[in-house]
Amino acid sequence: MEGEKQFLIAHLSDLHLNAGNNLRQNKRSFFHYLSRSNEAFRNIIKSQPIKNANLIIITGDVTDRGDIESWEFFWKEIQAAGLIEKIIIVPGNHDACCMGARSPFKKNLYRQHDMEKLSNGLKIGNHCSKFPWVRQYDKRVVIFGLNSTNLGNFSFLSNAIGRITQNQLLSLAEQLYNHKNVPVKIVVLHHSLSERTNVKKKGRKLMNRLMLMGRRLPNRQQRVLMLLCLSHGVQIIAHGHVHRAEDRVVDGIRIIGAPPTTRPLSQIGTGNTYHFYTYTIRGQNSAVHAKLEKIQF
Repeated sequence: MEGEKQFLIAHLSDLHLNAGNNLRQNKRSFFHYLSRSNEAFRNIIKSQPIKNANLIIITGDVTDRGDIESWEFFWKEIQAAGLIEKIIIVPGNHDACCMGARSPFKKNLYRQHDMEKLSNGLKIGNHCSKFPWVRQYDKRVVIFGLNSTNLGNFSFLSNAIGRITQNQLLSLAEQLYNHKNVPVKIVVLHHSLSERTNVKKKGRKLMNRLMLMGRRLPNRQQRVLMLLCLSHGVQIIAHGHVHRAEDRVVDGIRIIGAPPTTRPLSQIGTGNTYHFYTYTIRGQNSAVHAKLEKIQF
């Protein structure tokens, strides 16, 4: 019976794939490890935890520049690995937002352009580009996907800021109510929530206000999202963006941030270690077990 089988979800994030790993592009990149991100991605999706997964969630920054060539590479590799039916994606700032500078007079036009760029990349794999989307592959679990990117931003200075539109939040409220009887509800987006929560307890340095703006959602949108999740029994909010593994509980909701999947955690001998989260739903009581997987190649 379906309720007796385990359901395994792999949570990847911040792949930062590029068009052919050419040197000129990588020199313009924000992250030094991008020269091997495509190669690492090819190996990661061939790993056993990914092959065993019933569903694979990617919480944004699939590409480094949002260019169609990088999206084509991504979907080609996903297709070759036989995973295309398992993949669901929410966008990151690198997938959609302006990485340069724009004249600050045509925000609506820029917003439309950013959404078209994102849609064109998602449509290659016949993926939904309307947000929020809802996916239910098992009677015990339902996934809600949000677009938290700052579409129509004017420059690289505001590229990383998170935003969730009012229409998305209203639609999410409706969808959460429609799925109120599903025991496991997971909300996925790119940006973080409550970045300052328990930071001192974990020995990390508090970030200044400017850094926080580029890493999480605005306070008001955080409060609305948390209230919706609390009132509808959401168990997990999964995100990326902060480029480190995070697993914390805020107001009774488990918030899990995936590390950048294609960045090596450490180097041992001639191989690199990479890590990502998996969520396992087991049994009729729908208990969720989260684990930080580590693979080496």
